[in-house]
Amino acid sequence: MSSSNFYDDANQIQAPAAGQRPQYDLRPLSTGEILDRTFQIYRSHFILFAGLALLPAAANVVTSVLRLVSAAQLDRRVHVGAALYLAQFITGISLIISAVLLIVLYGITQAATTWAVSAVYLGEEASIRAAYGVAFKHWFRYTLIRLRQLWAAMWLPMVLIMAAVAFMSFGRRSSTFTWISIALFVCVGLSLIYSVWAYIRISLAVPASVVESLRTRPALKRSTQLLASRKIRIFLLFLLLLALYMVVLMIQSPVLFLTLRSRGAHMFVSQALNLGIGFVATTLIGPVGAIGLCLFYFDERVRREGFDIEWMMMKLAPALAPTEQAPTEQAPAAPHTDAASQPLPIEAQQNPEEPS
Repeated sequence: MSSSNFYDDANQIQAPAAGQRPQYDLRPLSTGEILDRTFQIYRSHFILFAGLALLPAAANVVTSVLRLVSAAQLDRRVHVGAALYLAQFITGISLIISAVLLIVLYGITQAATTWAVSAVYLGEEASIRAAYGVAFKHWFRYTLIRLRQLWAAMWLPMVLIMAAVAFMSFGRRSSTFTWISIALFVCVGLSLIYSVWAYIRISLAVPASVVESLRTRPALKRSTQLLASRKIRIFLLFLLLLALYMVVLMIQSPVLFLTLRSRGAHMFVSQALNLGIGFVATTLIGPVGAIGLCLFYFDERVRREGFDIEWMMMKLAPALAPTEQAPTEQAPAAPHTDAASQPLPIEAQQNPEEPS
């Protein structure tokens, strides 16, 4: 990590160097201004942020290719019996391993992107190597935060789905169980509202962990405190990301249709096209969310804690320090004396006691 970095060894913000100023003005911003600034930063530093997003996108392509090749080999050799169940078990394990790997990489990439956004936003230089150097230093912490975010969004729908399936298995014996399972599936749809709310309230945990060097639980609490209100702004950011991915899906849908209908070599060609489109979409759209969340984090700190004033004071401190210390440097050092040689108080000097 370069010496010009504004983080110390604990990744906390140091006092800025003399003459350093934020590249963007630190002030409370509206939702539209934050989204507009998100695309400004992304456009002006496209190579930096797209380069950071290459790692999870490339890992997704590699794991998908390995799964496709493995599934093709198993389909040729395994058809019935215990070998079929073994092949299915191996496929399931490979899916779990690839999912865990992608969660780890996405956590690291979000942390690296957050560091890069913070550097750019506060007027520092940033590079892909320096960003990943900070992110890999505490990769396990960011992975735990990502897992906690996913768990907050998924646990309630998962519980309701399992309960609905359990009641449905008894539905053949009684119509009451059937109606209960239907009601539970309706509750699954309603639980998505809670899932979105639970994910949004801890969505700033990674920026808080990177900028303030917080561990997993304090970072989650920090995000909850910063987003005690104004959660709707994060929701609008997620809607923007959903709209962008829907555009990609509309472009990709003809290729997906060809994949379902093709066989042999044509199927592999169409799958390669799907992976290529997914790679480009992840690389281009992924940084938008990380940049936006980091900007919302800084905006909440400006609104709640006066972070803009704090940064200005840290910027002025190096300039004021030599002026304040100048008289002290010119003054002679006081000689070392013990308590017995100290001068008498003023009162004692004015009213000395007469000897008897």
